[in-house]
Amino acid sequence: MRAIICRAIPTSSPVALCISWGIPQNRPVLMVHGYMDSAATFIPIVKHLPDDYFYLAVDLPGYGKSDPFPVGVLISQVHQVEAVRYIVEHFKWDTFVYFAHSVGFAIGVLYNFFYPFKILKSVNLDPVPPLSTYCFHEYNPMLWYMYHYDDYYDNYARWELHRNKQYTYDQAIELLVRSRKLTKEQSAVVLSRTLIPLSNGMYKLSWEPSMKKVVGALVTEDMLCTIVTTKAPPMLNIVASIDETIKPLKENGIRLMKRFSESIPNFLVHNVDGTHDVHIINPESFVDKIIEFLNTDFSSSVKAKL
Repeated sequence: MRAIICRAIPTSSPVALCISWGIPQNRPVLMVHGYMDSAATFIPIVKHLPDDYFYLAVDLPGYGKSDPFPVGVLISQVHQVEAVRYIVEHFKWDTFVYFAHSVGFAIGVLYNFFYPFKILKSVNLDPVPPLSTYCFHEYNPMLWYMYHYDDYYDNYARWELHRNKQYTYDQAIELLVRSRKLTKEQSAVVLSRTLIPLSNGMYKLSWEPSMKKVVGALVTEDMLCTIVTTKAPPMLNIVASIDETIKPLKENGIRLMKRFSESIPNFLVHNVDGTHDVHIINPESFVDKIIEFLNTDFSSSVKAKL
């Protein structure tokens, strides 16, 4: 499939840039990345997906090649939902398949709650780690507030320092090799939409550093379950075996997934060996499950098994 770079929001507004594969007249698939990532995270897996879909992977504001949100206030995932709304309206999609990695799952379920029946199906790549901390404010509100708001505003000057930080190419690649346990080749693919070359031979990272503190929707666990399960589309969840979340929080994510499965008729879970970035490292190990899910007609079934 040939990749195409496109704008998803009119130039009079902050611009969100995308990369697409396939023919726009085909059934649309919107691909939304996770925390401190970009649309490039889907490059390794999309080559294995069926050609009869149109795949559009977006750089959310503040990531990849997209403009950031206005500097100042702490950004929440609800702001990111608004970016998804702009994209869907710009392309005039009545319905589409939602394809997300990590925190992209949370953005998708919020979008589906606000705009039900637009998402026909949802493919969620390793949603458990971000779920593990989602309702932490309910369990320990003081620690949650200190981690997000106190740290964000008390150390506000550091964001400008991070924006101007420079790296050699090898230093930038090594950041991902260490933090995400990718090979140098895989890191180069992931950073392909993030590295900004400078005139002195160095590079800057296009990530808006303040996005490290994006806040989830302030909902209780029961409210989150209502949001996720209300008018939910069929979901395929690819769950990686290696989860580095600390044990008590990990148990929160597992419990939430169980609650979702009890209320969503077609909530499918496929466990795979690998880390949170298994979709980059070894997409071949599970892409057949995604293809089967995309080809399954759920309209006449109560509950399906893949």
